[in-house]
Amino acid sequence: MKKIKKIGIFILAASLLPNFVFAKGFVRENNFMDKSGVEKRDEIKRWQARMNLPVTGTLNDKTKEALHTENYEVYDMVTNPPTKGKWIVVNKSRRTLTMYEGNQSIGKYPVTLGTNATPTPSAKGKIQNMHKNPAWGGMNGKYKPAKADDPNNPLGERWMGLRLPGASGYGIHGNIKPHQIGGYYSNGCIRLFNYDVENYVFPNMSVGSPVWIGTDNELESWGVYQYSRVKKEEAKAPVEEKPSEVQEETKAQETIESVPAGDLLEF
Repeated sequence: MKKIKKIGIFILAASLLPNFVFAKGFVRENNFMDKSGVEKRDEIKRWQARMNLPVTGTLNDKTKEALHTENYEVYDMVTNPPTKGKWIVVNKSRRTLTMYEGNQSIGKYPVTLGTNATPTPSAKGKIQNMHKNPAWGGMNGKYKPAKADDPNNPLGERWMGLRLPGASGYGIHGNIKPHQIGGYYSNGCIRLFNYDVENYVFPNMSVGSPVWIGTDNELESWGVYQYSRVKKEEAKAPVEEKPSEVQEETKAQETIESVPAGDLLEF
């Protein structure tokens, strides 16, 4: 009897499970659901960046909400862009790099940023120099230098040096530790997936392109808003129903009956 009871409970649970798993029904377009392992992790990071989500590489609650909510809103607004041309915003809160052309977003990518001990500075700056297959000097003797094309070169194969107020030595570049993308691990530089910097970011930038780096709050104070949220439904005005002929007759009859008999006139 106990065995039969357990089987009954299992069948009931199994019948309810699909309704729970697929209750939301909607799945936003993505390119990670059919992947696994490192490839899936990296594609989740890219998708999170495109959705203005904090980059983690995991399917956390916020990511699942964006994935399964049809009226989810992703919206960028720039009130005072520094140029009509192409430029960069690095969001330190979300670990993302956004390329803009004027006030229009043209690409979003996940990044690695500096640790608490060696933070990425917040600033409005510009690209000072750009190099393919750069050599690395080892931060003035702190580390062993690496030649161009050296697989141990932490810059990858692209470097965009930054001119920032009161700071030097910072840049946007590739990496040799892709698992760290989406975290705070660098000495202050901004690292991208090699594929992203080589094929998208580096080719679209030039010396002198503006680069703004800041937290959500700092960017908003500069007029850069990067939203990610469930869109609120607009309140609909009540629709006034047109009275039917029967309703009109009833209303007219009620009006007549409410008038004193002495006030009734014949035409």
